[in-house]
Amino acid sequence: MEKIIEKVKEYKIVVLTCLVMLLGVMYLNVNGNKKSQVTETKPMTEVVQKKDPMKSKENEPKNMMVDVQGEVKHPGVFKMNKGSIVLDAVKMAGGITESGDIRQVNQAQRVTDAMQIYIPHIGEKSAVASGNTNSGSQSSDKSKTQVNINTAAVEDFQSVSGIGPKKAEKIIEFREKNGNFAQLEDLTKVSGIGDKTLETLRDSLTV
Repeated sequence: MEKIIEKVKEYKIVVLTCLVMLLGVMYLNVNGNKKSQVTETKPMTEVVQKKDPMKSKENEPKNMMVDVQGEVKHPGVFKMNKGSIVLDAVKMAGGITESGDIRQVNQAQRVTDAMQIYIPHIGEKSAVASGNTNSGSQSSDKSKTQVNINTAAVEDFQSVSGIGPKKAEKIIEFREKNGNFAQLEDLTKVSGIGDKTLETLRDSLTV
C-alpha cells in the first residue's frame, strides 16, 4: 500500500513539472510574438513620417512673376500666388495713380507667369480699349494705338512705322541708362532720332 502511495506522489510531481514547463514555453512564445510585431511596425511608422514632408512640398503654392507698368504708383515685377487676378497685381504695385484709367483693364482676369499688365492714363487708347470696339473699326483703332516709349519692348516698337529693331534697341538702351522719358522731345537725345524723325513718330508714341 505504501508503495502505491509513493508512486502516486511521484506521478503528481512529474505532472506538475510538465505543466510548469508547458506554461513556460507558452509564455516565451507570447512574448516573442509581441516583440516581432513591434519590430515589424517600426519601419512602417518611419516610412509614413518620411512621406509627410514630400506631400507638404507638393501642396505648396507655385509662384508667378508678373510685370506691372503704366499708371501705377510703384511699377515693377512682383511675385504672385497661383490664382491671383489683375486687381491683386495692381494692389501690389501700390494702386493706380490719379491719372490712371483702370476702366480699360479687366481687373478680374487671372494672371499668368511672365505676364505684363499695363495701366493706361486717362485718354490713352490701349490695346484693351481697341479690342472692345466693333470688328469693323478694329483695324483703324489698332493703327491709332500709341506705343508708350517708357514701357515698350523691342517687339512693341515694330508696330510704329519708322522704328526698326536697331532704333528700338537704342531707345531702350537710353531709357535703361537715363531713366524714363519725361516727354516725347527727349527722344531726340537718342542717336539716330532728330527733330524731323520725331515729327513723323509723334502721333504713334506717348509717354
